[in-house]
Amino acid sequence: MPAELQNVVAPTVRSDLRRAVVPWAVGRAVVLVALGAVHQVRDHAAVAGVRLVTVGLSSWDASFYAAIARHGYGAVEARDGLRFFPLYPLVGRLTGGSDLAMVLLANAAMLLALGLLAQLAREWCDDRTAERVVWLAALGPGALASVMGYAEPFFLVLSIGCVLAARRGSVGLAAVCGVGAALTRPVGILLALYLVVDGWERRSPRTAVAAVGPVVGLGAFLVWAHDRTGDWLRPLRLQSKANLRGETVDPFRAVWSALHDGFHDHRSGPLLHVAWVGVAVVLLVVAVRRLPRAASALAVVSVVVALTSRNLDSVERYLFATFPLVIAAASVRVHRDVERAVLVALGAMLTVYAVLAFTTAYIP
Repeated sequence: MPAELQNVVAPTVRSDLRRAVVPWAVGRAVVLVALGAVHQVRDHAAVAGVRLVTVGLSSWDASFYAAIARHGYGAVEARDGLRFFPLYPLVGRLTGGSDLAMVLLANAAMLLALGLLAQLAREWCDDRTAERVVWLAALGPGALASVMGYAEPFFLVLSIGCVLAARRGSVGLAAVCGVGAALTRPVGILLALYLVVDGWERRSPRTAVAAVGPVVGLGAFLVWAHDRTGDWLRPLRLQSKANLRGETVDPFRAVWSALHDGFHDHRSGPLLHVAWVGVAVVLLVVAVRRLPRAASALAVVSVVVALTSRNLDSVERYLFATFPLVIAAASVRVHRDVERAVLVALGAMLTVYAVLAFTTAYIP
């Protein structure tokens, strides 16, 4: 292991990975049991002459990433696939790019992400928070994406790696991880804000210089998109289509629209999104009070960006990728019995979200 990388991940990596294995496995078991149950119901329904549409672990966004890994952007461009950023499918191509390979890559990355998240939680808070955070991250509804072939686990590894590297003085590695994060998800650019604030807070100009990494990562993909389509911002503009995230609006209007859709059209999905937004707002207050300024700044801006679309579908996944919120939640001290009840409730909700996703009633 290179010395700089060893400096970032070595101090407690083995114990943190061991700590992460059980919650990681439980999260996978919950989703796989839900998938098996859905397929059983589908088969029984077919015998009765009823057709139930179901999907699997390589559906929704996962199907785009796998197609890009195997065939490049030409395979998905007609379906607005240019909105998917390239690093995760590029890495997936090294494993063959099959649906199974992409799912396995995402799940392996999630285990590493949980270990890194525990390290960061210990540095920002304490060891008890590190113990809790792996369970919350593994069982929250947004964790469904980490079992499917989505880019979020890969993004978390790079984002948390960027933060840990910056805190431990490995500025070059922080910049490289920042490049990778911004090439994995468009919100990776927000790490530039974290690095600037962190550098200012800790009086480390070198850390602030690392903010060039996410800028370079996003810029590289936009330059490539311009060369291909003649439009610098096409990967970002595509997200604003009505059948995707929809038009860009202010967060208050986004929440109001979801409430209107929920009550007026008697739809439970938008109301669930609003409920999680409420949880996120509460956790933002916790983050501001308990986490470093750079962490709370990253959390605030990430939540605001997640709420700037007319359509709040998948907001649970966006909040899941906002790792300072998860650490803030884990930092809250509650009785052990309450903690267990929360984990059981999260596991139940993850099951419900998985069933809805595999029956096409919810888009992860």
